[in-house]
Amino acid sequence: MMNRFRLRPAAAALFVGSTMLLAGCGQTGPGAGTAPASAGPAGSASPSSSAPAPETESATETESPAASPEASSGADAGTDDGSCSAGQLAAAIETEPGGGAAGSVYRTLVLTNTGDKSCTLAGYPGVSYIDAKGKQVGAPADRDPDAKKVTVTLTPGGTAAAQLRQTNAQNYGEECGLTDVAGVKVYPPNRKDSLIAEQETVGCSDDSVVLMTVGTVQAP
Repeated sequence: MMNRFRLRPAAAALFVGSTMLLAGCGQTGPGAGTAPASAGPAGSASPSSSAPAPETESATETESPAASPEASSGADAGTDDGSCSAGQLAAAIETEPGGGAAGSVYRTLVLTNTGDKSCTLAGYPGVSYIDAKGKQVGAPADRDPDAKKVTVTLTPGGTAAAQLRQTNAQNYGEECGLTDVAGVKVYPPNRKDSLIAEQETVGCSDDSVVLMTVGTVQAP
């Protein structure tokens, strides 16, 4: 009996010592078990990621838009190569004295510089009939192969002229599709912009019939 009561305190001491030993194994030093000190405020990003990336301007914001042909051909605007734009010119059709021929008439296409800068013309103008709505009527003019190309400088108010032969549409009868004409559309030489010379006449809607032949621009 005496030996059994003496063993119980020893067993209890052994149990308590084991428990303390196990608890000590979970600690590595002072403050063990607590969260490590943070380098900065909780939830903040590191300096390398917290600074916003510098903003860069896109190409569309920094590059100037290219100027369109329409923007560079105003009434007083010159062209880069010095040629006359349609916006610098006025056009008129004049009948030459005694210009009648068998079935056709010789007229003059007169181009006048209405701008405030000198410009040049050289070569054949483009010419075609249009109706009252501005729609082309028939075929454009042929070029006179015998015409000589020269460069004409038009000062403000100056003029240049191109011979224009116009054949009577009635020569071809109703078969050519006789159509009322309100004017002549004129493209200055080597240009894609155009202007109108008023002229009321009759053309052919059949584009296989060529009613006009144009020469090169010449000094008056």
